[in-house]
Amino acid sequence: MKDMSSRQILLQRLVPELSPAIAQTLVTDLLQATGKPDTEARVLTLLDELQQLSPKAADSAVTALPELARRAGLAHLILWLDLGVALAQSSGASALKYFKDSPFVLGLIEPADARTEVLTIGLEIAEQDANVALEYIRHAPQILSDVPVSQLRRWLDIGIELTEVNVVVGLEFIRQISKLAVVLPWDSARSWATVGMRLIGPNSLGKPDYVATMEFLRTSPSILGNIEDLPVRQKVVSLCLLLVEHSPESGIIWLAESPTFLRALPSMEWRLRLLQYGALLAEQHAAVTLEYLRRASELVGLIRNGPEAPTRFENWFKAGMEVAAYSLDGARAYFSVESRKALASVEQALSGVPFRQVARRVNLFVQGLCGIDVAVTALPDSVTSPARATVSGDGKTISLPALLRRYPTAEENERLYLVMAAHEAGHLEFGTYRLRLESLINLIETVRYRYGRSNEAGPGTLAAFFQIYPNPALVRDLWIVLEDARIEFLLQTEYPGLRCDLARFAAESIAPRDPAQGVTPQELVVDGLLRLSTGETEDSAVPKAVREEVSILWSMCRSILKTTATAEETVRVVDLVYVRLEELLIARGEIIHLEQREESKDAETGQTKFEEWGDQYRTVTDLPHRGSMNPEFITWSQEQFDRQHKSPAQSDTRTKENVRSGEQDLGSREMLSEGRSLPSIVEESLAVEMETQSIREISAHDGRAVLYPEWDHRIEDYRMNWCRVVEQPADLGSDDFVTETLVSHRSTVKSLRRVFEGLRPPAFRRVAGQPDGEEVDLDAVVRRTVEQRAGMEGDDRSYIRREKRERDVAVAFLIDISGSTSRDLGTGQRVIDIEKKGLVLLCEALDAVGDQYGLYAYSSQGRARVEFLTIKDFDDRLGATTAHRLGGLAPRHQNRDGAAIRHATAKLLAREAKNRVLMLLSDGRPLDDQYKDDYSLEDTKAALREAKQRRIETYCITIDREAENYLRRMYAEARYCVIDRVEALPTKLPGIYRRLTV
Repeated sequence: MKDMSSRQILLQRLVPELSPAIAQTLVTDLLQATGKPDTEARVLTLLDELQQLSPKAADSAVTALPELARRAGLAHLILWLDLGVALAQSSGASALKYFKDSPFVLGLIEPADARTEVLTIGLEIAEQDANVALEYIRHAPQILSDVPVSQLRRWLDIGIELTEVNVVVGLEFIRQISKLAVVLPWDSARSWATVGMRLIGPNSLGKPDYVATMEFLRTSPSILGNIEDLPVRQKVVSLCLLLVEHSPESGIIWLAESPTFLRALPSMEWRLRLLQYGALLAEQHAAVTLEYLRRASELVGLIRNGPEAPTRFENWFKAGMEVAAYSLDGARAYFSVESRKALASVEQALSGVPFRQVARRVNLFVQGLCGIDVAVTALPDSVTSPARATVSGDGKTISLPALLRRYPTAEENERLYLVMAAHEAGHLEFGTYRLRLESLINLIETVRYRYGRSNEAGPGTLAAFFQIYPNPALVRDLWIVLEDARIEFLLQTEYPGLRCDLARFAAESIAPRDPAQGVTPQELVVDGLLRLSTGETEDSAVPKAVREEVSILWSMCRSILKTTATAEETVRVVDLVYVRLEELLIARGEIIHLEQREESKDAETGQTKFEEWGDQYRTVTDLPHRGSMNPEFITWSQEQFDRQHKSPAQSDTRTKENVRSGEQDLGSREMLSEGRSLPSIVEESLAVEMETQSIREISAHDGRAVLYPEWDHRIEDYRMNWCRVVEQPADLGSDDFVTETLVSHRSTVKSLRRVFEGLRPPAFRRVAGQPDGEEVDLDAVVRRTVEQRAGMEGDDRSYIRREKRERDVAVAFLIDISGSTSRDLGTGQRVIDIEKKGLVLLCEALDAVGDQYGLYAYSSQGRARVEFLTIKDFDDRLGATTAHRLGGLAPRHQNRDGAAIRHATAKLLAREAKNRVLMLLSDGRPLDDQYKDDYSLEDTKAALREAKQRRIETYCITIDREAENYLRRMYAEARYCVIDRVEALPTKLPGIYRRLTV
C-alpha cells in the first residue's frame, strides 16, 4: 500500500510538468530500469529537497526527465538527482543549467557504466564548488574520449585539489584535461599541476595572483605536444618542477624553449641523457641549469653521435659541476659558454680539429708561401653549417672553417687545413685577384657586341661581366673550375710536396650529381671538366654522352696549365670554352639526348631524368679543399674606372656595393644580446687565442662593429665576445670652438710648438768610437796612440759613423665623454670643454713634432653598444674635419672603459712603430649597465694589463678629485696622475705627453 502511495504521489508530482501518459511511462520505466522497489520514494525525497532549495530547479529536473530517459536511460536517475541537489545547495542557477544540459551530455557517454562514475565524481566535486562540477559534467564526454574510465577518478582528484586552492584554477584544469591526457599520463599530470601551483605569487595588493598559473594551464599542453617522445615529455615536466622550485621564471622559460632544443638532438637516448644530467644539476644548482639546457643540445650536435660522444659529453658536464661546486657565477659562465675556460672545455669535447689548434702553424705556412703578411682567421658560423675557405677583397686575410672533422683522425684534418690554406694562398701568390678589367677591355667589348649588350653600361666587376652572357652561372662555373685548376697546377709545380695531398683530397671529395634529380648536358660537361682538372682520366670522369665534347673542351683548357699562365688568360680561355660549348651542344643536342636516354636504362635506380635545354643550369658542386672564389673582387683600377665610365661616383658606388655583396653579411648574424654571448657555442672557442687573434669585425648599420672579451674577476676568467664596440666618425659640429681656443691661447700654442719642434730628431747624427764608419775619429786615434805608448793595447774603435735617427712613436688618445663630463665647473665651462681645449693644444704640439697619433672618444649604453668615436684617425691629416669633430664633441652616456681600451689597443697594434703609447683621459670611475664597482675596476685593470703585455705604454689621467680611493687598484698596471684643477688640464696635457715620449 505504501509502494502504491509513493508511485501515486510521484505521478501527481510529474503530471503538472508532463502529460499523464508520459508521467505514467516514466514511472513504469523507472522501476524496470533500477529494479529497486524503493526507487519512487527516493526520487520523491530528492525532488522534495530540490523544491525546498530551488523550485525552479525542481521543475527543470522534472521537465528534463523524458530527455534523460530517451538519451541516457533512467538507471542513473538517483545519482543524477543527487548531483542536482548538491548543485542547488550551492547555486540554483548552476542546478538549472545542469538539468538542462546533462541529459544530452550523459547520452554521449558510453558505456553506460561510465555514466555512474561520471556522476559519482561530479557529486564529490560539487561539494567543493558547483561551477567546477558543472564544467566537469559538460566536458565529461570529451575527457572520456582521451582518458580511460579506470583513470578518470585519478585525473579528477587533481582537479578537486586544485579547486580547493582556487576555483578558477580548478575550472581551467577541467577544461584542459582532454588536451593534457594525450601528452602526459596521469602520474605525470600531478607534477605538471604542481608546476602550475608554484607559479602563484602575490599581486601588488599582496593577494595571490593566478594569472601565470592560468596561462601555464592553457598553453603548456600544446608545448608538450611538440615534444615527440612520451618519456621525454615526462622528464621535461619533472625538470620543470625542479626549476620552478628555485625560480618560476626559469621553469617557464625552459618549458617554452624545450621543444626547440630537444628537437635538435639526434635521438631519444640523447634527449633523455641531456634531461637526466639537467635534473642532476637542478637538484644541486638550479640557478645555472637553464644555461646548461640551452647550450647542451648544441654541443651534442657538434660532438656527433659516435661511440665516444657520451663520454665526451659527460666529461664536459662533470667539469661544469666542479666549477659549480665553488662558484655559481663561474658555472653560469661555463654552461653558457661565455668564459674562455668554458670554450676550452667545449673544444676538448668536440670531434674534429678546431682552427685554433692549427692557427699558428697555418699562419706561418701561408706567410711562407705568399712571402707577405697575411692574416689567417676562422670563418664565423662555420661549425654547424658547411663552409669553404675565402680570401678577403684586399688580399690580406684568408678565412678557414672554424672546425674540420671530415676525416676520423686529427692528422688528416690538420693536413686538410694546410691544403685549404695553400690553395687560397695560391690565389694570392699567383694573382687571381690582382687581375684588373682594363686588361680585358677588348674581350669585354667583344662579348657585349656578341650578345647585343653594347648600348648598356659597362661592367664594374668580373661578376658583372659574367652577367652579360646568356648563362651567367655557367660561365662563372667555368671560370671557377679553370682558375682553380691553374692555381693547383702552379702549386704542384712550385711546391711538389702538395701534389699527393691535392690529388687525394680531390679524389675523395668529388661527388657526381644524382641522375635522379635531373642533369642537363651543360652540367655534365662542367662536371667532366672539373674532374679532369683534378687529375682523373676521361674514362672515369666523363659520361659517354658528352665524352667527345668534354675532350674537345679540355684540350682548349689545357692551355692554362703552364707556369706562365695568368689570371687574364684564364678568363679569355673561359670565353672560348663557353662559346665552343654552345656550338657543340647545339650541333649534337639530339644525339646527346638519345645517348643519355640509353644510359638511363642502365642506371641502377631506373629513375634518371634528363632536363630540357631551357631548364635552369645548376652550379657545380665545388671541392671542399678549394675555396669560395669571388669575381666581385676583380674590378677596374680606379684610374681606368674613371676613364671608362661617365658617372664615376655612381659607378664607384655600384662597384663597392658589388664587392660588399660578395662578402659575408655578418651583420645579419650579430651575436650579442643581453644574457647570452653567442648563437653558436664554439665560434670563439675555435678562433685564435686572444693574444694573437685579429680583430673580428661585424657589420653595423652605423659603423664598424667589433666584439671583445671582458674580464670577470668573480669567475677569474674572460667572458668572450661580451662587448660590442661600434667605431664611427665623431659627429661634426662648428669649428668655432677650435678657432676660439687657438686665439685665446696664442702664446701657449707658440711655446708648445717651439718645445715640440725641439723633440724632432735631426736626419742623421755622428756616432763616434765605432769599429767601422765613413770617416776617421781623430780623437780616438790620438787616444789609442797614447795608450799604446804607455804599454796598453788601446781601443781599436777609431771611426765615426753617421746613423739615421728617427722618432718612431704612435700614440692613441682616448677621451671619456660620458654624461658626467657635462658637469659645470662654476666658471661657465664644463669638464668636456676643458678636455676639448687640451686636445686642441695637444694637436698643435703633435703637429710640430711629427708623431703619428689618433684622437678617439668613447661612451657606452650597455655592453652591446660601446661607442668609439673617431675624431682623428692615425692616417687622417690635421685639418678642418678634425676641427669640426672636436667642435661637435658633446657628453653622451656611460663609460665602459675596458672595451674602449681594448679597441684602442687593437688600433695601436695595427701601427708600424717601435714605441706605442695609449693615453686615457677620464673624469671618473667606469660606470655602465651592470658594469660598476669591483667588476668595472678589475676589467679596466685587465684591459690595461693586456696593453702592457703587448708592449704598449699606458698612461691614465683623471680629473676626479676623489679618485685616490680606487685609482691605485684600477691603474695598477699603468702610470697615472690626478689633476686636481681641471682648468690646468690644457697646459699640463702636452707636458705629460712630452715626458712620456722623450
